[in-house]
Amino acid sequence: MKIPALFLALVLPLAASDTPTEPDAPAPASSSERGIRLGIQDKSRELNPKAKSFLLLQQWANEGYYKDEVDLEDVDAYFWHIFSRLPDEVTIYPSENYFYFIDYVAGRQIWGNIRLPAGRRERGVVSFGYSEFSEFPSNPGNYVSRSKYFTEGDGLSIKSKDPFTWLVSYNKKNVTFHLHKLSLEPPKSFALKTNEVFIERTFDESGMQFFLLFNTTGNYFFWVLNEEEIVPDEFIQLEKDVLVGRRTGFAFWIDPEKKPRKVLATVRKISVTRNDYYDGPFDQLADNYVDQNKISMWMERAIPSIKGRIDKYGYYTDVERPSRVALSCYGNYYTHAEVMDFVKRAKASTDAYQFISRGGVPTAEQLAASGAYTNLASNPWAAYYTNTAYYSNYTNLARTNAAARTAPPGKK
Repeated sequence: MKIPALFLALVLPLAASDTPTEPDAPAPASSSERGIRLGIQDKSRELNPKAKSFLLLQQWANEGYYKDEVDLEDVDAYFWHIFSRLPDEVTIYPSENYFYFIDYVAGRQIWGNIRLPAGRRERGVVSFGYSEFSEFPSNPGNYVSRSKYFTEGDGLSIKSKDPFTWLVSYNKKNVTFHLHKLSLEPPKSFALKTNEVFIERTFDESGMQFFLLFNTTGNYFFWVLNEEEIVPDEFIQLEKDVLVGRRTGFAFWIDPEKKPRKVLATVRKISVTRNDYYDGPFDQLADNYVDQNKISMWMERAIPSIKGRIDKYGYYTDVERPSRVALSCYGNYYTHAEVMDFVKRAKASTDAYQFISRGGVPTAEQLAASGAYTNLASNPWAAYYTNTAYYSNYTNLARTNAAARTAPPGKK
């Protein structure tokens, strides 16, 4: 998970007075200023009872920028640069088994991951990917980006101690990776509707945890915040039924008929573009539990055109580049005004959940009725039904496996 660098500074008085004065009483903070906390507050639900807050001094980043000790174009050398610095034991929390890192080196900020991919680690495969972070990814530039699958042929071995404990060895260094276990139980904090099915619990790289649910009437997925665990964010209340995370930017709609469940409605557009840790939970499915949740069966039900074209994890079997079905079942936004407008339009639709699940994209039936398929230029939404890429996210990339669905030009 991303740990932002902290800048330390001394606060000096701007003016002095010879006459002591009583300080003004601070005005009471509004609910939005105070922030709203969600989820269980039980300390037994902490990820690590021994953990403390993490402080990253900016001087360390600056000092790292001045170092040029590894060739970033050399994947093998950079893998050892990272792997050699790992402690003897680490824990992977995100549910697609990515161990994330940020490195400051050679004047660049590098984001990457070591992944123990389910279905491949059993065959001795560990994936490694990294890229140069760009704060403004729309800017042109030659940014480094590399990835590789490491196997026995590269001198790497991976052995299972148990299904959730793996020993990785490389260059005579051993690291034990502990995979975070998730409950297979359906939500206890709210009831499902008769046409809803619980699929799985997930752990996002943002630190947030979710329930993935499926509507059997409309055949679509949607995400609900898991408040049975500690929720590591504070929220701003935009409307009585709309909350936005201060840290993550995740915007939730509170279903008035199913309190207190909070449906993930939309995420920051800049996070999707930047492919950072807050682009939503679509790329953290519970891969360690596919034999129990049968995720591919539900994917095929939601998208009939992919039937017979994916494996049990949702990876496409008929394309050369590794990619999988992307369950980015929410919208994206730039401003809080857009969040409120998106939720308003969802509530005004015939099915608010389906509207959210589709990110506001009209259904195929709605497009057909409008004549969109006979004039694609006048209605770019139709491209969603003629381009498989909108349902895919590519794997083994640097930060995650994201290539999230985005709206056509001029559409929100």
